Amino acid sequence: MWLLDLPERLLQRAAQRLLRDGSRTWLCTNGDHVQVLAPGLLNPHEGPDFTHIAVLHDGLVTIGNAEFHVHSSSWFHHGHDNDERYNDVMLHVVLVDDRPIQRIRWTIIVPFDEMGRAVRNRAEIIERETSNVDEIQRSAMLRLQRSTAFARSAVGRVGHVDALRVMTSHWFARFASKRRHPTPDELVLDVRSVITISPLGMFAINIAQIPPHEILGALHAAEKTRIATEGYALRREIIVNIVLPLCCALASEEQRVVLLQWYWSVRAVHPYGLLARRFPAQDQSYVWQQQGMLEWLRVIAKYNEE
Repeated sequence: MWLLDLPERLLQRAAQRLLRDGSRTWLCTNGDHVQVLAPGLLNPHEGPDFTHIAVLHDGLVTIGNAEFHVHSSSWFHHGHDNDERYNDVMLHVVLVDDRPIQRIRWTIIVPFDEMGRAVRNRAEIIERETSNVDEIQRSAMLRLQRSTAFARSAVGRVGHVDALRVMTSHWFARFASKRRHPTPDELVLDVRSVITISPLGMFAINIAQIPPHEILGALHAAEKTRIATEGYALRREIIVNIVLPLCCALASEEQRVVLLQWYWSVRAVHPYGLLARRFPAQDQSYVWQQQGMLEWLRVIAKYNEE
């Protein structure tokens, strides 16, 4: 088979392209059915091939690393079984499963015909598209980290409760400056005045007291209740841009993992027209995809100003 003679790096990129379809269900060798919600970042350095990959199984999202091999036995030939950098690999993507790895939770065998079709595309197209996906996912994480740093600074200045008000005012001001039809002032004032006593506000303020295994359920429940008179789409924006960053700033490491599970797995309410025009080939099914593209546009705009 001609595929087996190709450079592994080329096959890694092709495999990542196949994993981008978050709606696809993969049958693993252990019988589990999984969806890869976020394909991870291709790691050009030593260590697992893909980092920050998000896998949905049985209603739960797990974030970790993945490794690609043509033959699964290469795991041993490359010495990964004795390398601690590979201890948290949760997904093995292979073409030939000639030696199952018991320590890895999931193994996906990519069909030869699908890999062949992915590889046959021109190498420069694969490089460009993969880089875009990598950059979007990296930008999505950067956007959340930047918002979390702002939230952490606000908490340090004014405390938990007032930090929520500060972030609300700050975000609505930026939101209004970018819309042709700004949110009515009355609605903004209403949201700001009651957000700290709303279910979503209380969820954020008290995040440190919520056990990790209860966070997703508590967030879903809080999202069902209006803060003031806003619609569902605006409420989701408030969660992504205000509530989630504040939660990440206040949460423990274990709690942040669960919050990231929500970030990587929650579906978008609707597509953004701006993103559809600027990124016509990119999917907007998930919140992280939209956030990544928005952050990328922000960085480009800032660069052009300079």
